[in-house]
Order: sequence, then structure tokens, then C-alpha cells
Amino acid sequence: MRWLLLAGVAAPGIAMAEPPEPQSGAVSEVVVTAEKREEPLQQAPLSVTAIPGQTLEMQHAVDLEDWAGYVPGLVLGDAGAPGETFLAVDGIGPIGSASEVGVYIGDTPVGSSSSFEGANGFTMDLMPYDLQRVEVLRGPQGTLYGASTMGGLIKYVLAAPDPTHFSGQIGGDLFGVDHASDPGGGVRGEANVPLVNDALALRISGYDENTPGYIDDATTGQKDDNALKQYGGHAALLWQVTSDFSAQVSALYQHSHADNQSFVALGFTTQQPIAGPYSNINARPEPFTQELQLYDLTLNWNLHWAQLTSVSSYQQFDNNTVEDLTDYLGGPAGGLLGELGAPVNNQSEFDERYGLKKFTQELRLASPDGQKLEWLVGGYYTREDASNHEVFDGYNTGGALLNPLEAVNLPSLYQEYAFFGDLTYHFTDWFDLTGGVRYAHNNQSFVETEGGSLLGSSPPTAPVLTVPGSSSEGVTTYSVAPELHLTKDVMAYARIASGYQPGGPNLVLPGVTGVPTQFGSSQLTDYQVGLKSTLLDGRATLDISAFYIDWTKVQVSVLIRNTSVIENAGKARSEGFDFSGTYSPIHGLVLGANLSYADAVLTDAVPSIGAASGARLPYVPLWSGSLTADYSVPISGPWRGFIGGGYRFTGSRYSDVEGSIVSGQLQGIEAGADNVLDLHLGARTQDLTLTLFAKNLTNEHAYLPPADYFYSALDAPIDIKAPVMQPLTIGVSVDKSF
Repeated sequence: MRWLLLAGVAAPGIAMAEPPEPQSGAVSEVVVTAEKREEPLQQAPLSVTAIPGQTLEMQHAVDLEDWAGYVPGLVLGDAGAPGETFLAVDGIGPIGSASEVGVYIGDTPVGSSSSFEGANGFTMDLMPYDLQRVEVLRGPQGTLYGASTMGGLIKYVLAAPDPTHFSGQIGGDLFGVDHASDPGGGVRGEANVPLVNDALALRISGYDENTPGYIDDATTGQKDDNALKQYGGHAALLWQVTSDFSAQVSALYQHSHADNQSFVALGFTTQQPIAGPYSNINARPEPFTQELQLYDLTLNWNLHWAQLTSVSSYQQFDNNTVEDLTDYLGGPAGGLLGELGAPVNNQSEFDERYGLKKFTQELRLASPDGQKLEWLVGGYYTREDASNHEVFDGYNTGGALLNPLEAVNLPSLYQEYAFFGDLTYHFTDWFDLTGGVRYAHNNQSFVETEGGSLLGSSPPTAPVLTVPGSSSEGVTTYSVAPELHLTKDVMAYARIASGYQPGGPNLVLPGVTGVPTQFGSSQLTDYQVGLKSTLLDGRATLDISAFYIDWTKVQVSVLIRNTSVIENAGKARSEGFDFSGTYSPIHGLVLGANLSYADAVLTDAVPSIGAASGARLPYVPLWSGSLTADYSVPISGPWRGFIGGGYRFTGSRYSDVEGSIVSGQLQGIEAGADNVLDLHLGARTQDLTLTLFAKNLTNEHAYLPPADYFYSALDAPIDIKAPVMQPLTIGVSVDKSF
């Protein structure tokens, strides 16, 4: 450890509710909007977890990796930086190019619906600050949320303006990371300002967080080369025009930049570090940048016989990454570039720039709550204009070669319209039945151009190949959910629901035959039963669900006649259970536990990737779970002390479909299990909080998926690029409210 500051907040173990009030042993009730209506978490007839924003702030969570391990059924792969994240829920994870798990901010989907933007690996990793809560929905959500939510979704619910009172908060933190030479830290602030009492309010927030690098580059000698900077803000203006009509406009911005990705180079056969436990061997930097601009307008009109809601949004979502390909294309011996006439000791890199401009409009009409028959109907439209720019560049000691060596531009258009409806009939006080259906239709098109000096372009930027493609498809999804209220505090439910991942057009090069021009949507059906209970006069909660998921037309990326395409490759299934519970044995103490089991495998062999029936699906451990504890007690005058911690376990999982082979090259290693301990303690008054935190307290050295084999263009094995978990982090945090 080069620099370590003892201090800070950390992971209080995410019990699924906020710490109890000092005078009550009851666990606080959490309200969710998973079904696009407000309802208590324990009364929602589906598998969902809600994490209050206060809990995430106490945890000093700055990205998904800090809190995902405390949510049953949710696992992730980290490709080296926040935002380069793969998500899997209840065994349904990334295999193709489009996303299987959706991300929403409020009622707005973030990211692309198509397969041309790398959506399964570029996830909006929102800095969890000034949030009301995060909801994680498990199982397909195709009826109410539509495309690319067939595994589930993560929904960030932002804190809303309040026109009744003024409030504000400022804070900061200072921390150290093992193996980092410099400290990290950040500042943050938020304010809620009533402009017209009870009618108009503005809420603003902002943050700037810097995490020091801890990965060294053994090739260049650069130390701590993976420093991370995150900054952004949110502003929302709420106008309560009348008691029945309100309008809220908001803008959100987030920028995240990693100087290099958090990879460690492992030996190809030994799977041990080549240059050190926190060292890579890159010749060129591998930065990653993610930027989101999101603007939305929400109108709510109480018609008394129904609630009319309109949500309009526009977003620009950019993901830029650079990969060092020196050992792939060239290197000291010249490699492929050397065979093509480039000098030895050449270097090369692959620059990927994905840009998305997306408009969405949703209009829905919902009946009042509490009726015998409750209903919701709506319509949805989206237009996504996307750019995909990929460039191979080469360099030698004299500077750049004749660049670009190869350049690919793939602008695409995705348009979708959908209609959906949902009904709940309360037959008796103890039996309800909910059903829903959605029809969605999408049209997609692209025009790919290729050029570059290696393809004979003159000049190198001129295209030598132009390939168009298009597709059109309609999909129907549904859900049925009976629920039994055994007592006022115990509910049992069953749920059958379907979801889908859009299909799309394939790139078919001129003269190439045997390649499908279009791949179909991937679809699944989830059969789920669950039990939710509030026990011991509100001091305990229990949520358990079991699932069987049948996945058909699984999308996989394959090479057919040296052309990269997507095919529908048969079937898979996932079966298991999720358990979560909280218990407050005494005033001020909340204990939490989560446990998940998911057996997710192919049920058909996929010859095109060499995977056998029974092969495990990527990113999914058989077992995962967590334990949490939080305790708060009076210490002196207005001061209360608190202490808490969390333990999270994730079993071994693969970085690709188990045993898969592409062009004779083995894909994806099995990442080992990891055990992580987080801790926090501190003291607070009504307006001041002081916290000491530690994340990864035992300094677990874990390699994460998508750790993968790296080959040269001439098929020579090079190394394994393995993302590594952030080492022991200790810090202090101070927050002042007013």
C-alpha cells in the first residue's frame, strides 16, 4: 500500500429499508413504482428490491459495483471502468449485442434498444447521489417497459422538487485506495428551493468525484494509470399548476472518464499475473469515457375518473473506448503489420465511438387506486439515431502510419411504437388477478461504410465498401399474476410473464452467401411464485420467490464466412430462487440477508460457437448472497452513533458461454468466487453526519468477468485481460444539511 488514509462512510450492508427511527423497532415501509403505480414494496406482486438513496449515500456508493452485490439475483461484469458494465438478473445475462436488462431513470429508458450500439456492455452507471431510491425488478418486464427488459431492469428514481419547504445539503469525502500513490475525494451538494409556496419548486444537485489509479503499466512504466473522474448534476423544476395538474421538466448530465481501464495481464495458461497483481502490459493507453445528457418533461393530470401521464424525453448517450492492439496487429516482431510492410516495433490501437440520440414519448391513462377494477392503458414511441465509428490506427517510432488502417462507420436508425394495457380485478379482500399485454413494432436500418489504407482506400478515409441493411418486426408480450392476501401482512403470488430482445438486420457483405439477412427477436417466458410477509409487528420482512425461465431464439454473435453476424441459436433456461429478509430485534438495529441460486444453461447445443447443451451461461454464478447489519444508538446530547457493515459473496462465473470457441479460439475464462466485506461507522445530529468507511476491508483480490483470452491477428495467444476488483478503500465523509 503506497498511500492509505484511514477514514469514511462505506457499505452499511444494504438492508432493504432505511435504518429504523430511534423510537421504533419497525423496519421502515418502502414505496415502489415497479408497476407504474405507487404501492408498498411488500404488496407488489413481483420480485423487486428497493434501495433507499440514503442507504447508498451511507455506503459511499459511486458505481454499480459498490451496491449490486447486496441485491438478490443481480450480478454484473465489469469491463474495466464504470459504464463498461454487463448486467445479469436471475440467470439472464449478455450473450448477444443488445441488452437483456434495461436501465431506466424515472420513466425514461436509457441506452439503445438495437444491437448496433454495444448496449449489453455499455450500461448507464449513474452516480447514486440525490436519489429517492433504486428499484431492481427481476424477471421480464415486457408488458409495461417493453424492449430489452426481458431479464429485468434497474430503475433510478430521482429525488423530486418539493414546493412546501427549503432544504439543502453539502458534503465531501477523502479516501485512499491500496496500491494508489495519491488520495481520492469528492464534493457534492443539493438544494430544494420553493419559488412559489406550494406551487413552484426547483431542485438542483451536483457532484465531482475523483478515484485515484491503482493499476501500473509494466510496459511504459506509468504508475496508477487508471484514475477515474466522475462529475455531473441534475436540475428539476416542478410547477403544481392546480391541485389536479402538474408539470415537471428536468435535465441530467453525467460525465465519467477513466484514464485507463482496470485490467491486469494474466498468463495465458497459468492465469497468474504476468507483471504484478495490479499491472498491465499495454503499449498504448486504453481510456474510456461515458457521457449522458438527458432532458425530460412529465405532465400529470388528475381527471378524477383517471390519471393521465405524459413522459417526453431526449437523450444523448456517448460511449468512447480505446483498446491497445499493439500485440494483436504488430508489436516488437512486426506481427501482421510487419508482414504488410510496416516497420517492426510498431504500435496500434482500436478506437470505438458509439453515439446515441434518442427521443421517447409515453402516454398512459390509469384508473384511480382502490377500485374493484383497476386498469392502465398506454402508448409508446421511440426514435433512436445511432452512430458507430470504429477505427484501427497504427504507429511506429517515426509517428503515425498511413491512418486509418481500417475505418468502419455504421450509422443506424431504430424506430418503435407500442401499445400496452394492464388490468387488476379485486375479486375479494384476499384474491386479486392482474393481467397485461403489449404489442410493439420496430423498424431498423443501417448503412455501413468501410475504408482504410489496408483496404486500398485512397485517401485512407475514403470508403471502398458500402453495405445497407434493414428489418421490420412485431412482438407481443404478456403477463398474468394472481395474488392471495393470506393476511393483511402476508401475500402469496404467482406470475407468468414474457419479454423480448429486439431482432434486427445483419451485415451481409457483397458476394457472401449463407448469411441470414435478419435475426429474430429473442424471447423468454418466466414462471414465478413468491411469498412476501411483514412479521413481528413490522420488525421483520420476508421476500422469497422461485423462478423457471424458458429462453428461446437466443441471440449470439458468430463468424460466418469471416463475417460477424448475429444468429438465433436455440434455447436456454434458468431456474432458481431469490430470498431476502430484514429483522430488527431491538430499537436501532436492522439485520439483513439475501441469498440467490440460479442454474442457467443452454438447453440446445450451439455449433456455431462450439457450445454444448448444458453449458453454463455467462456472468451467472450458481450462488450469491449477502449479510448486512446496521445499528444506531444515542451517544451524547443530539448525537447518535451508528455502525454497520455488509458481507457479499459471488460464486464463480464464466466470461462467455462455457466452452465456447470462435475461429478455433477458446472464449471466456471462469472467474473465481469472491468474498467482500464493507464497513462503516460514524455519528450524526439532525444536520451533520460524520462517517468513516471501508470498502473491500479484507482487500479481496478478485478477477471479474469479462476476463478473456487475447490472441494476435495471426492466432498467437498473448495473455488474458482480466478486470480486477478495486482494492481496500478507506475514507472519511462529512455531510451538512440545512
